[in-house]
Amino acid sequence: MDASGQIPDPVQRALKILEYSSMPGTSRHHWGTDIDLNAFENSWFEKGEGLKLYRWLKTNAHKYGFCQPYTALGAERVTGYQEERWHWTYMPLSVPLTRYAREHLKDSLIAGFDGAATATKIGVVDKYVLGIHPSCMQ
Repeated sequence: MDASGQIPDPVQRALKILEYSSMPGTSRHHWGTDIDLNAFENSWFEKGEGLKLYRWLKTNAHKYGFCQPYTALGAERVTGYQEERWHWTYMPLSVPLTRYAREHLKDSLIAGFDGAATATKIGVVDKYVLGIHPSCMQ
């Protein structure tokens, strides 16, 4: 059993799961705008072929309309998922859908599964769906 199953408080359990996984109905992948590359560990992108690829993406992805939405948490991005170097969004499609989500997607619409009630307590739409790097919202 993973650590999330050992956390009795539903909000704390949801926050643990939300470090890298989205709640049903909140994944940007479902919009058809976001992709994951071949490795789901940030460490793969820190050396060798992975580092070479990541450097190329950081330098060139914007030329093709892509942006890394889940950069390291810090001053520019204070909420949301942990850094995902493998996750990229296609901005020509994702920017208008992000704007739409900002205006129309509400925590109260997240329903139909165990733990859904935590969405409003956490503010999952604002903090996670919209918790992307500002450069991906332009």
